[in-house]
Formats: sequence, structure tokens, C-alpha cells
Amino acid sequence: MKQTFLLQEVIDDLVNTEKSLSAPLMKLNYFAKMIKNQELIDYTHQELNGFNKPGKIPDYRKAIGELYVDFQAYIHQHPNKPLPISMIDERYRDAFQYVYIKEGIASVERLAKDANGNKSSVQMVKPLPMEMLYILQEPARSLYRSDARIDVVAARVAFNSNVIVEIPNAIRTKLLDFVMSIAEEFGHDIEIETFNKKADINNQTIIHQMNNNITNSGDGNIINTGNENTIENNVTLYKGDIERLQKEFRKQGIEEEDIQEISAIVTAEVPNQENGRLGEKANGWISKIINKSLNGVGKIATGVSANLLAAVVKHYYGMP
Repeated sequence: MKQTFLLQEVIDDLVNTEKSLSAPLMKLNYFAKMIKNQELIDYTHQELNGFNKPGKIPDYRKAIGELYVDFQAYIHQHPNKPLPISMIDERYRDAFQYVYIKEGIASVERLAKDANGNKSSVQMVKPLPMEMLYILQEPARSLYRSDARIDVVAARVAFNSNVIVEIPNAIRTKLLDFVMSIAEEFGHDIEIETFNKKADINNQTIIHQMNNNITNSGDGNIINTGNENTIENNVTLYKGDIERLQKEFRKQGIEEEDIQEISAIVTAEVPNQENGRLGEKANGWISKIINKSLNGVGKIATGVSANLLAAVVKHYYGMP
């Protein structure tokens, strides 16, 4: 019996704002396991169960906060005093300036509901562990001068509760864009056996769409792994510059014949700027190059991905 994954069910879950995001995330996690796509497995697992590595937390789960300390001078206590981040050693500033919302989506949705219902408070706080307080002692003593010795005894980062409210909407929107792009590529009903016959190429497409629609943030931000895979991070620098595009592809070991082919494609084909998608011919060229890379054809740099190739083409168009 053939297994078919119905993307339409995920779309229906996402557009129903009364429904928890746990449902579409679980379905996408199941889909990821069927097609053995580790990137999608990891992302959906962490959204469901929580993020345990700060470097892996998406920007939409990151809040800018304000630092407050409680300090004691002799017998006098001074609670909730602001401490500017600029006074802290630069090596530690991120740890005190940003709050990472690590909780799984069910907890985030519950926090968002509470924040929506609590009109009297617009701030939430994250207490800082005792072992971090030593970093704050000298800055606090410099700012709050006293004849008595000042000791920071507690600290917290306060942030706007609207951040919590916005996280589910950000996830819902990004997942909908991702799923719709996958449906456009493979159809709303994906036959798993057929998909897995070209698993390497098809999963590169999945990862490319993840990077475009979920994990990518900021103009010109390029997500990439692998040796020798570096391209300059500046969209406007070579918008419309065909020589720069060719240079970037030569650096990745793309054959001259293929470089001339993509050069002809980008000068003739108009991408979907509104949705941030390349044209059919450009996407077909990317798939062809990835297929060559997987089969060891030519001298393509190790680890070249569909995401990197698409990023170079998008830079030519001036697309983020």
C-alpha cells in the first residue's frame, strides 16, 4: 500500500487560528521522518519540545530586554535598579540583552494566552542565575556609587510581553509559506515512495524552502554549511551584475557551460519578487547542479547546497 502525505491537512490546520500549532508541527515532523529529512525533523522537534541550544533558536523567538538588578549597600537594599547593557563587558552583553524563548509551542501558546488576558502588565521577566551576577558587580558599582560596598544580589531581564503573543503568529505564517511552497513544488498529495526515489535532490528542495521561508532572517542573510561555501553577504552590491554572479559560481566550482546557461536564464526570466521565488528555469538549473554534485560530476565545491545556489541567483535579482 502506497503512503501518501496530505499537505492540505497541514494547511487546513495552519489557517485555522483556533487550532494549536502542535497539530501541524506533529504532522510535519511525521512527514520529515518519512522522507528522512533531518533538518525538518530537528526544526519541528524543537518547536514542539523546546530549544536547548541558543544558537539554534530562530530570531522570532528572541526578545530584546532591559536589565534590572537588586543590590545591597551595607544594610540598605535597593531593588529593581536599571543597569545599561553598554556598561557590561562586551563578551557577555548578548547574554544580558536578549531573552530566548526556548519553550515548546504548547507552553508558548499558553503564555501568549495569559499575556493577552493580562491587560495590566506589558512586561515579562526572566530571572538570571546566581552564577552570572559576578559579571554585574563592577558595572553596578560604577553606576551606583556609595560609601558602602555595593553587592548585586539578584538580576533579571524584562521584555515586552507582546513578543510572546507574536511568536505563534510568526510560526503560523512562516509554516504556511513553507508548506504552500512545498505544495507548489510537489503537489498537495505527496506520494512518499516516489518522493524518496529522488530523496537527495527533493530533500535539498525542502531544505531550500525551509531556509527561505522559516529559518532565514534579514536582507541578504545566507544560511550555508560546508567547505569553501562563502559568498559575500550584500544584496545590493551586485544586483544586476552578471559578472559578479558568474564569479561567485566559478568560486563554487560550477562548470563554465553551466554558468553561461544560468546567465542566459537570469537575464531572460522574471522571478516572483512578491513571493520571493525564482522562476521555473532557474529552479530547474539549481536542481541540475545539485544532481551533478551528488553524482560527483565536475569539480563542484564540497557541500554546495540548493540554498547557496539560490542565494547567489537571488542576489543577482536583488531579492532577500
